[in-house]
Amino acid sequence: MTGLESILSQIAGDGQKEAEEVLSVSKAKAAETVQKAQAEAKEQAAAVLKDAERRAQDIRDRAQSAAELEKRNQMLVFKQELIRQAVGAARESLENAPDGEYFETLLKLYCRFAQEGRGEMRLNKRDLARLPDDFLARMRKAVPGAEVTISPQPHAIANGFLLVYGGVDINCTFQAIFEDAYDELRDAAGRLLFPVA
Repeated sequence: MTGLESILSQIAGDGQKEAEEVLSVSKAKAAETVQKAQAEAKEQAAAVLKDAERRAQDIRDRAQSAAELEKRNQMLVFKQELIRQAVGAARESLENAPDGEYFETLLKLYCRFAQEGRGEMRLNKRDLARLPDDFLARMRKAVPGAEVTISPQPHAIANGFLLVYGGVDINCTFQAIFEDAYDELRDAAGRLLFPVA
């Protein structure tokens, strides 16, 4: 081996050594970069998964809340229907009561709405036909200051009566009484049907 060959061999060896060192450093940097990228990808995947879980929980919570609201709304509709039926049954019970009970109810209504002075009670054809003989006397005794007579002419009302004082009509039909007192009756029926524990 000549001097030149020896120098070239040395240069080639040094170059090879330097190339191996550069390659080793590059491999280490590449491995470090891959490791960092994997760690970042893992972090991002965990963040995406956590966000997806949070969103899924939000969706479940909203769905459960909506289902509970729908259940409460359906229950409210159901309760309102039961209350409406109970109030309707009470009204029907009054309308179809036996004569004695029916006219006792009319007398109570009369006592509640009668005014002093001259007036007229107007009944329907059915009630005029079954009117107890002593009803007018009981009316006068119940409200002494009222001078109310019973019209012999039937009027087009379903039940109950109208009290007429001059130009003022007081509607004492069961329909009017129940409509006026509906909120109160609804609340009472609600308390009976659905007591709060």
